[in-house]
Amino acid sequence: MKVMLINSPWVHDREQYGVKAGARWAHVRPRRKTIPYFPYPFAMAYAASNLMQAGIDTVLLDAVAMEISVSETLNAITQCNPDMIVLETSTPSIESDLHFASMVAKSVDASIVFSGPHATALPEDVLRSSEGRAVLRGEYDITIVELAQAIDDRSSLANILGISWKSGDAVTHNPNRSLITDLDELPYPVRKGLPMERYTDPACKKFPNVSIISSRGCPYRCIFCLESTVFFHTPSFRRRDPQKVVDEMIHVIDNYNAQEIYFDDSSFTASHQHARAVAQAIIDRRLSIAWSCMADARVDFDTLKLMKSSGCTGLKFGVETADEAIMKRINKKLDLNNVRRFAEDCKKLGLYTHGTFMFGLPGETKKSIQKTIDFAFSLDCTTSQFSVATPFPGTAFYEMAKTEGWLVTDDWNAFDGGQSPVVSYPECSRQDIIEGLERAKKRKILQLITHPVVLSQYLYKLYKMKGFWGLMSEIAGKAGYLLERTR
Repeated sequence: MKVMLINSPWVHDREQYGVKAGARWAHVRPRRKTIPYFPYPFAMAYAASNLMQAGIDTVLLDAVAMEISVSETLNAITQCNPDMIVLETSTPSIESDLHFASMVAKSVDASIVFSGPHATALPEDVLRSSEGRAVLRGEYDITIVELAQAIDDRSSLANILGISWKSGDAVTHNPNRSLITDLDELPYPVRKGLPMERYTDPACKKFPNVSIISSRGCPYRCIFCLESTVFFHTPSFRRRDPQKVVDEMIHVIDNYNAQEIYFDDSSFTASHQHARAVAQAIIDRRLSIAWSCMADARVDFDTLKLMKSSGCTGLKFGVETADEAIMKRINKKLDLNNVRRFAEDCKKLGLYTHGTFMFGLPGETKKSIQKTIDFAFSLDCTTSQFSVATPFPGTAFYEMAKTEGWLVTDDWNAFDGGQSPVVSYPECSRQDIIEGLERAKKRKILQLITHPVVLSQYLYKLYKMKGFWGLMSEIAGKAGYLLERTR
């Protein structure tokens, strides 16, 4: 039995490229505007390591991060000649994913299986629109092993929890699988053979950097979030043993020359106790490494201080909106006064901050967009991020948008989350959202120019990633964009 997991090709040309597996939401990135970013595909990498641990011949191909073409990917599949192929899906890439699956079906005789948030949310649609045999719903580390064994044995799929599967014209949805409770039983995610030098988080200041997760799930249930409401189908926050987290940190330092480690948890600080325990374990083990994390703005000063003492250099945190009524409506449960206090605490400790905000949430108005922009820059974050609120299938936001008639399109390609709103409200049109995004990004550019330390770190990281001539090329492209936006 041979299994091949593929992050299949998507948008890729001189002007833009798409990211999906490993990203919180798949989107297309303009090359001139943004620092190169390819997320590490955690779900596929953990699944691959579990297959290998079970003695199953496994190959993981990240065609997106490698920036290889459809024909090159198909050639790799033909050479591998697998028995089962797993394709990661996302909403904006789903048409491309399904088209690629049809080409795969013509190239090799293999069972085609889908994973990822879109297939999890709409498994029947995906199976009826493709040559796929099954969908791995949600967290599938264990499910994929059982499915591979069943296909190899030619046994029934009826008793495998967490899958939807097709037999003839019938699609069957087996019950959900319980989430994994002991994360420490899982082997490290596969890294060997992947283009580790291409994976980087934009918030990291050093390169190469390596991503790790110390927990899974999220205790919160924001209505727009794919991770907490779709991929992890129940509100379950699970932590790893801090000592084993440090073991993995040492592993990636020794084997992948990590100069910085990024904790890509849904929220590293969702449990202050866990955040403190990991920080203390790093100190106790005398591990000297810069690290940063995805966090939230509820962290107290003493926890931040301990994190700083252990090597933490910065935190990414989601605010989304500065409108209290919208905050309540999206079930964010975040006090803006705490956000201000958190930002001030980080500044006192010398921790960089990366705040994330979005426009187009339920209840948005032109006034609330400006309020969010003003609030975002009042925090004086080191860097910031502005995106379009997108109601992805499977989320409460999507059901709300359908019911209320807010959706302006049913074209999945438009559900990008980067530039193109798919919702419109009586007091806030699609164009109002676009204009708000442009105003915010213009101020963001001016903010970068006035932060020489941040700018120098950015340039140094690009140099480490791409070399001198690559840096010059990036500067030329981005300088042109900056000039256009600041005129």
